[in-house]
Amino acid sequence: MGYCAAEAEGRHIPYDWRRPTMARRPSNELLNEREAAAFLEVPVVALSTWRKKGLVPAKRMEKRRGIYYERATLQQIKQVAQRLARLGIPSPVSVVMYKRIPVRWLTQLLGVSRQRIYQLVPGPLTVENALTLLERRAKGNPELTRIYRTLRELHQSGQL
Repeated sequence: MGYCAAEAEGRHIPYDWRRPTMARRPSNELLNEREAAAFLEVPVVALSTWRKKGLVPAKRMEKRRGIYYERATLQQIKQVAQRLARLGIPSPVSVVMYKRIPVRWLTQLLGVSRQRIYQLVPGPLTVENALTLLERRAKGNPELTRIYRTLRELHQSGQL
């Protein structure tokens, strides 16, 4: 290890003097992949997969390594996911990304089998298809009506 004049005099150096300091990015605007995954409370692998599929926008910075995500975009995703989590939907961030409702959750909610749901809705259980099913069953059930209204509001606003 090398010595410098400050070390010889016994003064403490708050940073490693051997390394040049690099300019920091504004912490309030961009998050790296690890920070973004922690912010959304999802695994890094899931976030990376969504990025590769084009579901979440990401940036590459010049002269920097790694992928960066805008905090504002992630904040919007997180707000919608929190509203879905209040409804009891499992893995709400994944629902926001894929715009599909988990079949297992809907079977428990409606009290019908998965096979019956797939008979009623051919193909993936998109938000539109789930809204159609909920609309049929929501009459007279205040809990289903509340879930239907929340999902419809999110869908009409373009958030889901």
